[in-house]
Amino acid sequence: MTTTASGPVLTAPPQGVALPEDKLRIPRTGLAVLRRSRIGELLDDAVTRRVTLITGPPGAGKTVAAAQWAAARPSSRRPGWVSLDAADAEPGTFWRHLVGALAKAGALPGGRTVLPAEIGVRDIPQWISATVRPASDPAILVLDDVHVLAGCGALTGLNELIRHEPPGLRLVLVGRSAAGLAISRLRLEGELADVGASDLACTPDETAAYFAMLGRPISQTERDYLMRKTEGWLAGLRMTALAGAADQVGAQGLVADYLHDEVLGKLPQEVREFMMRTSLSPTVPAELAQILTGEAGAAGLLEHLSRETGLVQALTRDSGEYRYHPMLRDVLAVSLRLEMPQEAPGLQRRVARWHADRGEVLPAVQAAAEVGEWEFGLHVLRDAGPVVMFSAAGPGLEAALAGMPLGQLPTDETLDVALAVALAAARIWQGDADGALPHLERAEAGLPALSASDRDETELWIAGLRVLLTTAVTAPEPGWLEPYWTLATEAHADPRGLGAHRALGTLWLAIGFAALGECDDQLARSAFLHAGAQLSAGGLLALRERGRCWEAVAAARYGDLATATRIAGSVADGPHGRDSDLVPVLALAGAAVRLARDEPDAAGTLLDEADVAAMAPRPAGEPSIAVLAGLLRAKLALADGNLAGARGLTRWLSDAVAAAPAMGYAGTPVSTVAPDQAPDAAMLLEGGGAPTRRDGLAAGIAVLDAEISLAAGELERAQATLAEVTDTGAGVRPEVIVCQAKLLIASENDKGALTLIGPVLADSSVACSVADRIGALLAAVVARRRLTQGHEAAELLSEALALAEPDDACGAFVAAGPAVRSALTVLISPSSRCAGFAGRILDRFDGRLPRPASAQPAALLTDSELAVLRFLPSHMTNQEIAESLFLSINTIKTHLSSVYRKLGVANRRQAIAQGRRLELLLGRARQRSARALASAARATAASPGRLRAKPPSCWQVR
Repeated sequence: MTTTASGPVLTAPPQGVALPEDKLRIPRTGLAVLRRSRIGELLDDAVTRRVTLITGPPGAGKTVAAAQWAAARPSSRRPGWVSLDAADAEPGTFWRHLVGALAKAGALPGGRTVLPAEIGVRDIPQWISATVRPASDPAILVLDDVHVLAGCGALTGLNELIRHEPPGLRLVLVGRSAAGLAISRLRLEGELADVGASDLACTPDETAAYFAMLGRPISQTERDYLMRKTEGWLAGLRMTALAGAADQVGAQGLVADYLHDEVLGKLPQEVREFMMRTSLSPTVPAELAQILTGEAGAAGLLEHLSRETGLVQALTRDSGEYRYHPMLRDVLAVSLRLEMPQEAPGLQRRVARWHADRGEVLPAVQAAAEVGEWEFGLHVLRDAGPVVMFSAAGPGLEAALAGMPLGQLPTDETLDVALAVALAAARIWQGDADGALPHLERAEAGLPALSASDRDETELWIAGLRVLLTTAVTAPEPGWLEPYWTLATEAHADPRGLGAHRALGTLWLAIGFAALGECDDQLARSAFLHAGAQLSAGGLLALRERGRCWEAVAAARYGDLATATRIAGSVADGPHGRDSDLVPVLALAGAAVRLARDEPDAAGTLLDEADVAAMAPRPAGEPSIAVLAGLLRAKLALADGNLAGARGLTRWLSDAVAAAPAMGYAGTPVSTVAPDQAPDAAMLLEGGGAPTRRDGLAAGIAVLDAEISLAAGELERAQATLAEVTDTGAGVRPEVIVCQAKLLIASENDKGALTLIGPVLADSSVACSVADRIGALLAAVVARRRLTQGHEAAELLSEALALAEPDDACGAFVAAGPAVRSALTVLISPSSRCAGFAGRILDRFDGRLPRPASAQPAALLTDSELAVLRFLPSHMTNQEIAESLFLSINTIKTHLSSVYRKLGVANRRQAIAQGRRLELLLGRARQRSARALASAARATAASPGRLRAKPPSCWQVR
């Protein structure tokens, strides 16, 4: 090499000396490697940018991923490859290898394989940019282990090439970090594709597939454990596989050796000690790191480690808080105890107190438990209150406390009660009601030893847990909630302190769960409203949002659809809207609203979402999503005329309720009325003189069963079913009364039906929901019409419409059947203030037309007929449709006549409804597009001198 004004001059290698082939060859892995199509697709997309950066810690699978992808490409488009090492820090060596790789990839014209003679080093990037031939399919060059160039002269030239990269070349830079690479401008311009450690990490499915490929299939539990431990880090998975998935000690030893060789052994001793001292906390804030190490530059050192190792991660860009990879943290913690045993206890105490001062209960208790400072940990737990067990920290806290030796149990009664209540709360929140009982009994036994203020607050906690426990494991008697309601009401008048707000909010929440589980929707709404106020005051926003989700369910069941929609929307748009625990409850609320609005398809979709998301265990005492969703599904089946399906669902519901005390009956069933006994209003009002069930859920299931029997014309069966849920002397639930009235109407006892339904309509002696009142009004409308009392029936129908219109609650009208449809047609005049809403309900009735016999609805219509049908929702006239489709008016009329005949309808409105039901119509957005295209087509046709265009192809889309 010589020197010129352009810098050092490169000379070709001596004659006969070839470039090292192994450096320019795509590596072949010598071990079993899982092929991941996900990574290949990611890289295919990435190389459409000028530069692709693949970074990750040692063992992340960077080279393997790039090599697999490169080798899988067609031979004519295979990337050039350079495996960099320390020798490439010398610019001459680096450029010779890079040009050789470009030549091998066919990126240099004329078969050139070496640099021109006597070219200056600083001129090489510009020479490459000018020489690489432009192509529609650019050549790709992979530089592996690019981090070895940090701080050397070759990096300067590489950055120059990046700045002047020719259109015919794409660079893929693979390394542990991007130190020194000039890529910020590319990132800003969108010309940089970043593939990081999170992209390279194995997914749960890939982890399972990897072990299956090795002939060592793992269970889902093992897979979940490995994902928590390795976070998908390929080296960690590989070493676990080498040691055996069950051999945790062996795997940890292999990981320790690997990390020492690849990471820790290359760091200065003082940096390793810094990492050991800061490994005792799950997260490492820079402030805590400085306290533990005395290192003034702790923040800068952590930032450096995060950039260089990849196994130290910044939680957010500006938080100054970091975390070690779990496997690295384990290795560091073991090293600390081996190399600096005298320091470990003191460091743990500092960690515990630092987290406790900031209200971070889980890491504080875990750190205290590590050094046996149980009393300090219990003080932290007592100050936080049992509600911490209702959070993501609950399982970890319970696990930490489980390590407490029997001889270390607190002698302080206050701490013992706090521990018992916390453990009871943890068991309940994790769905283990039986496991909570002994802890709760121990807490109750310790109450007398507490001070008056501590006792009042603890009593509220115990009461809330008792409600959850009772709901979960027993079939409580009627009125069992009244003492708890009284206790909560008295405490609600003057809660004192943050802890009292939290305890009282939890009690109200438990009461709401219990009331909703028994289908007492109004009581549940009140309880959830009180819970929201107290939990907000206590700062428990996540728990408050959980209560608001269930409040939306109660509101929807009650018939207050606007409130249900508002609450559910507020939660969904908030910070907890996508919490896995809340998603199924929000879906359940949405399904109830959609069903009440007669939108069965949307309701079914939301119920599917609720079913899928509700598979995870839920807290003991919380209402059963499966049962409440089952009630809605049975109503959907009934509305669709699927009586067998609806009856099967009611049988399943009855069996589920009988098997699950959490939603169990509050009484005992009675024998049914004799089949030959005709229904009588007085008998129904008096309850038949038999002991009955009082539970609201049982009543709801019975009403559904009776409705199915009525739809099937089985009046005696309906009568027998209702007799089982008629109270003696305590009043009958409104939905039961309404169903009984329908039974009397079906038995032609219209006067008896009106007598029976009178208290519900008067709303005096019967607490009635909006949904029940609408149902009662519609039953009364039918009875009055049958008694030729048209004026009274019209007034009742107008009242029902006025009650339902603000929420667009069409469902009750459609479910009431042809009798109500006839009443809407005859009794509501076009000038009525409710005429518009009545018209929408009639549209819903038309949408319930039976499906045509054909199994393929879209095949019923020709393309031309389908095009005409899709214009109908636009409300264009037949002449306008004809002009838009460039057809004659007579052809349009012929097509319309054929459409009506094939769909089994009589007019345009019915055709639109049937078309939507059969999914033959475009969505609203595409309808708007269709109208816009039609307008454009008319404008084109009206413009002289322009060619008439063909009808847009979108009309043919099905």
